[in-house]
Amino acid sequence: MNKSLSTTQLEARTQRDIPQQPILKTLWNISIKSWIRLMAYLVPISPLFIHLAALPLGPYKDKRKLLRYLGNHSYISPRAQISCPTLRLGPQCFIDDYVTIYAHPKAEGGIYLEGYVHIYRWSMIELGRGEGSLTVGSNSYIQPDCIFNVFIGSITIGANCMIAARCSFMPYQHGFADLTRPMREQPLTSKGDIVLEDDVWLGTNVTVMDGVTIGRGAIVGAGAVVTKDIPAYAIAAGVPAKVIGSRQPEAIHQHTN
Repeated sequence: MNKSLSTTQLEARTQRDIPQQPILKTLWNISIKSWIRLMAYLVPISPLFIHLAALPLGPYKDKRKLLRYLGNHSYISPRAQISCPTLRLGPQCFIDDYVTIYAHPKAEGGIYLEGYVHIYRWSMIELGRGEGSLTVGSNSYIQPDCIFNVFIGSITIGANCMIAARCSFMPYQHGFADLTRPMREQPLTSKGDIVLEDDVWLGTNVTVMDGVTIGRGAIVGAGAVVTKDIPAYAIAAGVPAKVIGSRQPEAIHQHTN
């Protein structure tokens, strides 16, 4: 007859079945985490110690920590992945965990974040070959999972803009005219730069294509694909995005009549 195991025996068996990490590795992980927590309370030099403590975490895309920006009260998470010699930050910018900022070795453009810009986790900014640049105006917020592919066209985001999660900015397209070559091998094309003027609000999962200007104070609804210019203070939605209203009362009257 099978006898039921006691609680003590079950706990012992469970502990025995759990894979155990090497003691030295466990102690190392604990010491790194404790060091980061401790140094986070030291002001004003805490960011420097956080970056130094995070160095053993390992590189990704030739990660380089931009220690020179700590003096202007900007914060770059030790878990951000940055390899962009032309990155320039204004005062009190915030770059969250797991943000990737990468420039191709032959990139000719730069990334310029004015003061108080916030970029939240999992967002990616990539400069390809060519002269394309990204400029983000002061006090603009970029929520998680946004993508900025800056290859042959530039992207300009104005001041006080709100970019919701999972928005994409594509100032280029793949060539597809030559049927004898794979599309991925054909030259990129672009209708022009992407420009968001001041005080623009993009809803979740908006895609902005090449050659588009979104006017000051405009709102674009979630899930829209913007292929044409949006006037100032307009409200747009849909695929492709179309103007469905305006924040200006006189414009709403004209639109509805």
